[in-house]
Amino acid sequence: MSKSNPQPFFKFGRVFFSGEPTIAPDKILFQPLGNHVGNVRQLARKWQDDNFSLERVIEGINLHDKAKPQTFKIRVETNKRGEFTKYTYSFKGHRFKVDEPQNLWVQALARGHHDYSTKEIIKDTYQLKKDPKYQKIFSKDPLQYAKELYILEMCDQIEAELACRVIGDDEQAKSRTFMDFTITKGTSEDSNHRVFYLDPYPFKEPTITLNFRSWTYNLSDEDKNQLQQLHENGKDKELGGKLNTLVKEWWKKSEHTISEDRAITAIIKPDNSNTYSPSEKSENAILWWYRELANFQPNPMQEEVFQTIVKNKHPAFILKAPTGVGKFEAIIIPFLAMLSTKEDRPRLIIPLPARSLLEDQKQRCEKYLKQFSLLHKGREVSLVIDTGTEMNRYVYLDGEIKSSNNSRRHLYKGDIILTTIDKFIYRYFGYGDKQKSFIFPYRIHHGNTLICFDEAHTYDDISFTNFCSLVKALYEAGRSLVLMTATLSQNHLERFDYLADNMIDYIDVQDNLEKLNNFYQQILKQDYSNLKQFEWVDDIVYDVKEPTNLQQKLTSIALEEWNSTPSHRIIVSVETVKDAIAIYEKIKQKLNIKSSEQNEFLFLYHGRLSDIPKTSHYSRTNLYKRLKERDENDQAYILVTTSAIEVGCDLNSTRLITQLCNPESLIQRAGRCNRKGNVEDAKIIVIGNNIPEFINTLSEAELEDYKTILKGLHARNFDPKAIMNCVSTKQKIDDYRVVELFSLLQDYVYNADLTCQSAHEKGLVITRSWTPSVTLVYDDGKQGDSLEKIVKESPQIQVPIDRLINNEGNYTNQYANVSVYEWIYDKEETRYKLEPLKYRGCAYSKDMVIKVCAVQEGAIYDHELGFKDLPRVFIKCRSNGYQERLQYNPTKDRSVVINYTKALTQD
Repeated sequence: MSKSNPQPFFKFGRVFFSGEPTIAPDKILFQPLGNHVGNVRQLARKWQDDNFSLERVIEGINLHDKAKPQTFKIRVETNKRGEFTKYTYSFKGHRFKVDEPQNLWVQALARGHHDYSTKEIIKDTYQLKKDPKYQKIFSKDPLQYAKELYILEMCDQIEAELACRVIGDDEQAKSRTFMDFTITKGTSEDSNHRVFYLDPYPFKEPTITLNFRSWTYNLSDEDKNQLQQLHENGKDKELGGKLNTLVKEWWKKSEHTISEDRAITAIIKPDNSNTYSPSEKSENAILWWYRELANFQPNPMQEEVFQTIVKNKHPAFILKAPTGVGKFEAIIIPFLAMLSTKEDRPRLIIPLPARSLLEDQKQRCEKYLKQFSLLHKGREVSLVIDTGTEMNRYVYLDGEIKSSNNSRRHLYKGDIILTTIDKFIYRYFGYGDKQKSFIFPYRIHHGNTLICFDEAHTYDDISFTNFCSLVKALYEAGRSLVLMTATLSQNHLERFDYLADNMIDYIDVQDNLEKLNNFYQQILKQDYSNLKQFEWVDDIVYDVKEPTNLQQKLTSIALEEWNSTPSHRIIVSVETVKDAIAIYEKIKQKLNIKSSEQNEFLFLYHGRLSDIPKTSHYSRTNLYKRLKERDENDQAYILVTTSAIEVGCDLNSTRLITQLCNPESLIQRAGRCNRKGNVEDAKIIVIGNNIPEFINTLSEAELEDYKTILKGLHARNFDPKAIMNCVSTKQKIDDYRVVELFSLLQDYVYNADLTCQSAHEKGLVITRSWTPSVTLVYDDGKQGDSLEKIVKESPQIQVPIDRLINNEGNYTNQYANVSVYEWIYDKEETRYKLEPLKYRGCAYSKDMVIKVCAVQEGAIYDHELGFKDLPRVFIKCRSNGYQERLQYNPTKDRSVVINYTKALTQD
């Protein structure tokens, strides 16, 4: 536009379409840009964190929306049929058109807002680090730029949501996923003065007053008729362009005379209702919190952990305690006590070693969050579940679930986050949706975040290598850490020597163990605490190819115990899914159970059960829920399971009947028997004379020592300490490639080292194994939906790709009607689509799906039994050095070869 004919600026900060969406609205409201920027600036000046440059952030705020006038547009959103749904507006691209100040940091803040992606923040940080005057800042805090950008964005979004609520567009005011605050409306007698409560409250002053102004465009009858005419002619997609023209014509006519015709004051306050602090309670705040939240008296271990967490600014320690003594409660109760103080609201992240543990831990978290919300009437608390397949946010208010947000972009906006170690590492390195993805590293490294690694002893090989690297990196960054374990060996503990001085040990410190035992016997009157009779049936040799003898023995002993005492709660544990299914079906046949209505007490639980759909009677979630209900009510049951329920699950069986397994696994399984110390005749029965080769961690000499200990315990009480002495003492050898990959990603994300960018862009995060996993889906053939919808809503599991190899050596697809697909991004439709696997390449860059059709139900899948078997759709090709190569033949005339990296033991 030439100077003689300048383009008029549309000085709007935000646009509001009040009321229900309509094709021809009566009026549209516009917030002046200067009003928006001024409010954001006022919020930033009152931000309570002093560890940032107020001057830089204020300059960034002054600049961040300067190009909005040039980029303003009204748009229309339509459905798939092209029909009107609502009007919206856009300032797309405005952040890239700002003036370039001499201060590069301010320029980065102005251009970086609304993005907050890992790639953009690292790129900006890299550029800033090259400037000598900023190097000292980053040497002190590598995330300083990300923190200042976060403050700018938070002030911007708090103001935006308040503007929506005040000026009048409730739909637009819906909570923003990036925002880490909840805004609730208070009571006010004056319509021009609105009160809002902000939780948590991040500002220095107890009350902040903001003025919100707006202009009103009242559409004329002629304006409305033009819009209606387009609609009647079936041109809904043109409505946005027409309304955009009408708005700009109105502005041209009115720009010299327009006045701010509405002015409303918003008063922002912290929500101080029902605030409790441990220091404000009676003499023993610990007892008060346990009574109010959990309704039981804490044991000595729980009391010590409470003091350690609450009284230290950044606690970092190892918690060693026996199974069943409430390690989980030892963390969550003091965390909720700190959450109650409302000073710099803390966050608890609990990475678990397996998805199978999530359901139990979710139920336990939910119980305490509901109780916490009853203590704090009107205050929301939230739980986030993040596993990759599940990304949900649950909100609790006044003792009830207020909502369940299924958005895949909750961005760790929760008080407690339950996740897996795999997904946590993925988030630690800033992976997620492109926009806002750096919020994961930011929130993980927030000063008041507590990260608790439960079941720390369960990691091995690559997962243990990553676990060690992750814990060390978090510790060096000054994060609050807890490692909880019952069976972590001395060799493993030595890898965390920097935490050794802060260990809380109720296993090897005899005084602590005695205090714990005395508490259960004298205070709780649990006369049978730690008492479990032990029996070893050593005349069965397990052969994985002919497992019938073991299956029959386990079945007969389980039925014998069941028939002897009607009230028994029995767990039968084996190593393979096939054995578990076989035993379950044998017991079911012997007890003459012919329908699900007849079966209230017999359960099968293993890692090949799907949780999609969750409404299924046999989904993992529903199975575990029904099992827990019987267990908590002391009702009899028989549970046939694998290691899927070995750790973390809070069950209190009267009998554990298990296949001979590694000593650390036996200790964990034993922790599900007489867990509450209230079973007089609890018993552990071990069957077998050999550990299956595919799981054995012991050398020949160690195995013989283990058997000697078991023989000495026969017909006596189970002694976990004696078994612990049998855990393998072999040193773990780190895979140097995994160590190097972790280091590359660490340098890229946290040190802005762009030489490592290619490693991050490949998305290669080896968390457990070099062997990639694929999604196995069962299609019942009853849905007439698209392939994508069938795959997303049908029963499915994740399977390591090497489990799908035909070991016969030549290609014969074991099952017909099994197809291999991969997710491909369609640029034309801007979405991911499933396409048949066509192209060779690296398995890590392919998101593969294997679909089993309904005709295979008897062979592979059963709704009650889960995935009974796995289709062998690949054959091994000639290996290429460190690469494993697999071939898939979709037809006789065509083949696809994919590759992945071998583990060190294979190479």
